[in-house]
Amino acid sequence: MNEWMNMSALGTMVLQEGVKFLYEQATAALKRKLAPHADAPHAPPRLPPIFDQASGPLSYHVDKIEAVEDPLRTLSQMVSKWASGAEPINPADPEFMRVVSALRLVMEHVFQQQLTFKGEQRSADDLLGHSLALGTLLGEILPLGRLGAGLRAGASAPLLNIKILSL
Repeated sequence: MNEWMNMSALGTMVLQEGVKFLYEQATAALKRKLAPHADAPHAPPRLPPIFDQASGPLSYHVDKIEAVEDPLRTLSQMVSKWASGAEPINPADPEFMRVVSALRLVMEHVFQQQLTFKGEQRSADDLLGHSLALGTLLGEILPLGRLGAGLRAGASAPLLNIKILSL
Protein backbone atom coordinates (compact mmCIF):
# COMPACT_ATOMS: atom_id res chain seq x y z
CA MET A 1 0.00 0.00 0.00
CA ASN A 2 1.39 3.41 -1.00
CA GLU A 3 1.45 5.76 1.98
CA TRP A 4 2.01 9.38 1.03
CA MET A 5 2.73 10.81 4.40
CA ASN A 6 3.94 9.18 7.57
CA MET A 7 4.79 12.22 9.64
CA SER A 8 2.73 11.15 12.64
CA ALA A 9 5.56 8.91 13.84
CA LEU A 10 7.99 11.84 14.00
CA GLY A 11 8.64 13.59 17.28
CA THR A 12 7.14 16.96 18.18
CA MET A 13 10.53 18.73 18.11
CA VAL A 14 11.28 17.40 14.62
CA LEU A 15 7.86 18.46 13.40
CA GLN A 16 8.29 21.92 14.97
CA GLU A 17 11.55 22.46 13.10
CA GLY A 18 10.01 21.09 9.90
CA VAL A 19 6.98 23.36 10.17
CA LYS A 20 9.22 26.39 10.74
CA PHE A 21 11.31 25.47 7.71
CA LEU A 22 8.27 24.94 5.47
CA TYR A 23 6.69 28.20 6.65
CA GLU A 24 9.90 30.20 6.14
CA GLN A 25 10.40 28.72 2.67
CA ALA A 26 6.78 29.35 1.69
CA THR A 27 7.14 32.98 2.77
CA ALA A 28 10.44 33.28 0.90
CA ALA A 29 8.88 31.71 -2.21
CA LEU A 30 6.02 34.21 -2.17
CA LYS A 31 8.51 37.09 -1.79
CA ARG A 32 10.61 35.62 -4.60
CA LYS A 33 7.55 35.53 -6.83
CA LEU A 34 6.93 39.23 -6.17
CA ALA A 35 10.53 40.15 -7.02
CA PRO A 36 11.96 37.31 -9.13
CA HIS A 37 14.86 39.38 -10.48
CA ALA A 38 15.90 41.24 -7.34
CA ASP A 39 19.40 42.68 -7.44
CA ALA A 40 20.76 40.70 -4.51
CA PRO A 41 21.83 37.15 -5.33
CA HIS A 42 19.83 34.54 -3.49
CA ALA A 43 21.63 31.80 -1.62
CA PRO A 44 19.91 28.45 -2.04
CA PRO A 45 17.92 27.39 1.01
CA ARG A 46 19.58 24.81 3.22
CA LEU A 47 17.67 21.84 4.49
CA PRO A 48 17.76 21.49 8.27
CA PRO A 49 19.39 18.25 9.47
CA ILE A 50 15.94 16.81 10.25
CA PHE A 51 15.44 16.19 6.52
CA ASP A 52 17.09 13.60 4.30
CA GLN A 53 19.50 15.12 1.83
CA ALA A 54 17.90 16.51 -1.31
CA SER A 55 18.98 15.21 -4.69
CA GLY A 56 20.54 18.60 -5.41
CA PRO A 57 20.56 22.16 -4.12
CA LEU A 58 17.11 23.56 -3.43
CA SER A 59 16.05 26.35 -5.75
CA TYR A 60 12.80 28.23 -6.14
CA HIS A 61 11.12 27.72 -9.49
CA VAL A 62 9.24 30.99 -10.03
CA ASP A 63 6.98 29.46 -12.68
CA LYS A 64 5.98 26.77 -10.17
CA ILE A 65 5.39 29.39 -7.47
CA GLU A 66 3.03 31.24 -9.81
CA ALA A 67 1.10 28.03 -10.43
CA VAL A 68 0.46 27.48 -6.70
CA GLU A 69 0.51 31.04 -5.37
CA ASP A 70 -2.99 31.11 -3.86
CA PRO A 71 -2.77 27.70 -2.13
CA LEU A 72 0.76 28.54 -0.97
CA ARG A 73 -0.42 31.82 0.54
CA THR A 74 -3.40 30.16 2.26
CA LEU A 75 -1.41 27.24 3.61
CA SER A 76 1.42 29.44 4.89
CA GLN A 77 -1.14 31.57 6.74
CA MET A 78 -2.68 28.45 8.27
CA VAL A 79 0.69 27.02 9.32
CA SER A 80 1.87 30.30 10.86
CA LYS A 81 0.16 29.54 14.19
CA TRP A 82 2.28 26.41 14.59
CA ALA A 83 5.45 27.87 13.08
CA SER A 84 5.34 30.83 15.49
CA GLY A 85 4.63 28.62 18.49
CA ALA A 86 1.26 30.31 19.11
CA GLU A 87 -0.34 26.85 19.05
CA PRO A 88 1.34 23.63 20.16
CA ILE A 89 2.37 20.98 17.66
CA ASN A 90 0.27 17.85 18.07
CA PRO A 91 0.95 15.00 15.62
CA ALA A 92 -2.41 13.49 16.61
CA ASP A 93 -4.27 16.61 15.38
CA PRO A 94 -5.70 15.78 11.92
CA GLU A 95 -5.91 19.46 10.93
CA PHE A 96 -2.23 19.98 11.72
CA MET A 97 -1.15 16.89 9.82
CA ARG A 98 -3.27 17.71 6.78
CA VAL A 99 -2.24 21.35 6.52
CA VAL A 100 1.47 20.61 7.02
CA SER A 101 1.30 17.71 4.55
CA ALA A 102 -0.37 19.94 1.98
CA LEU A 103 2.20 22.72 2.48
CA ARG A 104 4.99 20.22 2.06
CA LEU A 105 3.47 18.94 -1.20
CA VAL A 106 3.20 22.48 -2.54
CA MET A 107 6.78 23.30 -1.51
CA GLU A 108 7.99 20.11 -3.16
CA HIS A 109 6.35 21.39 -6.32
CA VAL A 110 8.07 24.77 -5.90
CA PHE A 111 11.48 23.17 -5.32
CA GLN A 112 10.87 20.27 -7.72
CA GLN A 113 12.36 17.98 -5.08
CA GLN A 114 11.07 15.83 -2.26
CA LEU A 115 11.34 17.05 1.32
CA THR A 116 11.48 13.87 3.39
CA PHE A 117 12.09 13.81 7.12
CA LYS A 118 14.86 11.52 8.35
CA GLY A 119 13.30 8.28 9.49
CA GLU A 120 10.10 8.91 7.55
CA GLN A 121 8.98 6.03 5.38
CA ARG A 122 8.02 7.49 2.05
CA SER A 123 8.10 6.14 -1.47
CA ALA A 124 10.66 7.70 -3.79
CA ASP A 125 7.90 8.55 -6.29
CA ASP A 126 5.43 10.16 -3.87
CA LEU A 127 5.01 13.44 -5.72
CA LEU A 128 7.47 14.21 -8.45
CA GLY A 129 7.47 10.81 -10.12
CA HIS A 130 3.88 10.04 -9.20
CA SER A 131 1.13 10.32 -11.78
CA LEU A 132 -0.45 12.94 -9.54
CA ALA A 133 -0.70 16.15 -11.55
CA LEU A 134 -0.64 19.58 -9.98
CA GLY A 135 -4.21 20.13 -11.14
CA THR A 136 -5.23 17.08 -9.15
CA LEU A 137 -3.35 18.40 -6.13
CA LEU A 138 -5.14 21.72 -6.28
CA GLY A 139 -8.51 20.38 -7.39
CA GLU A 140 -8.95 17.29 -5.26
CA ILE A 141 -6.27 16.99 -2.60
CA LEU A 142 -6.28 20.63 -1.62
CA PRO A 143 -9.81 22.02 -1.99
CA LEU A 144 -9.28 25.46 -0.55
CA GLY A 145 -12.97 25.93 0.22
CA ARG A 146 -12.55 23.72 3.27
CA LEU A 147 -9.24 25.39 4.09
CA GLY A 148 -10.74 28.87 4.07
CA ALA A 149 -10.08 30.35 0.62
CA GLY A 150 -13.52 29.71 -0.87
CA LEU A 151 -14.56 27.07 -3.34
CA ARG A 152 -17.57 27.33 -5.62
CA ALA A 153 -20.83 27.28 -3.69
CA GLY A 154 -22.14 23.88 -2.72
CA ALA A 155 -18.88 22.04 -3.37
CA SER A 156 -18.01 19.53 -0.72
CA ALA A 157 -14.68 17.87 -1.27
CA PRO A 158 -12.64 16.15 1.40
CA LEU A 159 -10.12 18.35 3.18
CA LEU A 160 -7.22 16.26 1.93
CA ASN A 161 -6.90 12.92 0.27
CA ILE A 162 -3.74 11.91 2.06
CA LYS A 163 -3.21 8.63 3.84
CA ILE A 164 -1.38 9.09 7.11
CA LEU A 165 -0.15 6.10 9.06
CA SER A 166 -0.87 6.15 12.74
CA LEU A 167 1.35 4.09 14.99
